[in-house]
Amino acid sequence: MSENDRFAHRLALLGGVEFSPTDLETITSEIVDMDRILTELEQFAHDTPWVSLQAQPNEKKPHHD
Repeated sequence: MSENDRFAHRLALLGGVEFSPTDLETITSEIVDMDRILTELEQFAHDTPWVSLQAQPNEKKPHHD
């Protein structure tokens, strides 16, 4: 099954929603682009140290007794 056919099958699961061949081509192209971008970002995330800082609100909440 081609990648486009796989995406088209998954979109068909929406039931009752019809896409023109042009729409399917556009949607599958965008999904392929997003998958590529996610792969690139994942590699970037693994290669880049991330600094984490826990932020606290400036105001303290009043205590209710």
